[in-house]
Amino acid sequence: MENSPAVRPRKHTRVLTACHACRLSKTRCDSARPECAKCMQRGVACEYPDKDAISVLETWGARILDAVERQERLLSANLVSSQGQALATQLASPSSIEDVDPESISRNDAPKTPITGSDMILSWPIFPKDKPVSTFPMTAHSEKPDRFPPSLPNLEPQRLLELRNIFMTKVWTKNPIIDVEQLDYYINRVLEKGFDWSASSCLLLLVFALAAIWGNYPDDETREVPYNEATFVQPITYVTIAVPEERMKESLAFVSMARQRLYTAFLDDSLLGVQCLCLFGIWYQYNIEPIEGWKMFRAASMLWQTYRLKYQEARPDRSAQEESLEQRLYWTCLKSECEVRYELTDLPPCELSLADFPHALPSFPVRHPASDTHGWTTSILPSTDSEATSSYYFLSEIFLRRLLNRIRNAVCVLSPEIDGSSVQALVNTLTQLEGQLRQWVDCLPPSLRFDMPLESPPRLHEEELMKLARERYVEVRELLCRVYLYLCIHVPLEPEMASLYGAKASESLQLSVYRIRHEVPFFRHPGSWGACRVRFNHALCLIAGFRAKLMRCPSAEYVEIPPDWADCVRAVIMRLKIWGNEGGGIKELSELLEWLMTIHSFLGL
Repeated sequence: MENSPAVRPRKHTRVLTACHACRLSKTRCDSARPECAKCMQRGVACEYPDKDAISVLETWGARILDAVERQERLLSANLVSSQGQALATQLASPSSIEDVDPESISRNDAPKTPITGSDMILSWPIFPKDKPVSTFPMTAHSEKPDRFPPSLPNLEPQRLLELRNIFMTKVWTKNPIIDVEQLDYYINRVLEKGFDWSASSCLLLLVFALAAIWGNYPDDETREVPYNEATFVQPITYVTIAVPEERMKESLAFVSMARQRLYTAFLDDSLLGVQCLCLFGIWYQYNIEPIEGWKMFRAASMLWQTYRLKYQEARPDRSAQEESLEQRLYWTCLKSECEVRYELTDLPPCELSLADFPHALPSFPVRHPASDTHGWTTSILPSTDSEATSSYYFLSEIFLRRLLNRIRNAVCVLSPEIDGSSVQALVNTLTQLEGQLRQWVDCLPPSLRFDMPLESPPRLHEEELMKLARERYVEVRELLCRVYLYLCIHVPLEPEMASLYGAKASESLQLSVYRIRHEVPFFRHPGSWGACRVRFNHALCLIAGFRAKLMRCPSAEYVEIPPDWADCVRAVIMRLKIWGNEGGGIKELSELLEWLMTIHSFLGL
């Protein structure tokens, strides 16, 4: 099997940051602190720049990891007490507290909860029991046919280098699962010898396929196209968000070649096979095929497990670079499977959550200089600042995924029959979780620090990674507040508790409106299917709050419904209709919202 050259031990290591004197003299600096060897030899002052992007990354990463370790231990005790009277006997056993391991809780996405997932929210008693359609029809389980027949792609060196740079600037920044020198080595070999049937060629073809299909943030990718029906007297157009023909044709050309090499990648016993399956998963996600994407990440997880089994006795023989790649691929597979299972809860849990893997967060290697990349120096490498921002975004994403899993484990006790003591225990746990979310915000570096939602609108020209971090923050914060919305709608509460929880439930609805008002709804990315489900869930919560007030639910007396809630729901319906032709059950989501709104149409909303 083929091994990646990126994981071979190297003689040279990259300097983190050269001092000013070595920079001016273009001398290789060993970055020793407080004085490098060259400056000591020449007897000159050795000074370093105040802001070193890689050092900043290490500092922020250490801060967030420290926050994880401290807060998760505080959380475990609260999770024990929030399981409710139904588990009282089990929790009273001497080993019960030890069984609640905070690390396993952070990785476990198994629990079904009443407040996570579209189907679970639709099953709230506040909604009619019988639904006209399913949120995920049978057709969404099948792979979509290719829109165009396969053809040969443009393999000219100039185009391949263009696609390489597109991948590094648009795709890699969110998915740093390929080392730059590894990618450039493979490109150099293909330009010299052409594509073969190896796993490395499969990886390159997928890199080019993703680069070819990717759009430009934050472009609105909707456009009007004519119906193909010849029966209309007047030309009729409709709005579509399908990938433009040129982009899709070129991407399919590369993907069809990659599919022919999938078996080779699947049999690879290095991390290269895991990388290929992850890239396949990202491509299917971008094409709004959640099940096919999940299958690829599931297979990637299996390859990761067999790789770890093979090398678990040979740890000292592997480079730090390979160990870092192993960690990044572990968390990519885990969080990608969790993302789909968050909505499609009947899918099996991710088995990686049970793996004996000690790293709470991945580490990142430093790149080797261009002169040490197998002679490949023609491509433009991303700046160090860009790499640091990307790496920290990846870390922050993992932190919030872990936090979402902890929330799910905590709120699985929710039901209309929950008793007062269990509610209080749950609220105590939620307070700890809210503290972790605040710590996450405090740890964000300036390149990702957004303007706080509900306090101010997003920045006018917000960078993509900052926007993604902000939206994820809103998602987690709203979910924490959604617990109180559920309690106020479905659980009889004492007036004092109803007043206290009503404020948090109102915040949940305000955050739903904020997310709908300030999202970028028509920029396609691998999370577009999930984003459609998220906006659908926000609309459901707004409708649920309105129905609770309409039905005069006693505990909902203090819940304030945003005055523009109905306009927001209609905006979601319109967006889902445009996305609906892409499949994945999105059309059915718009139909369900229209059905719920029609029930109240007599009120003139």
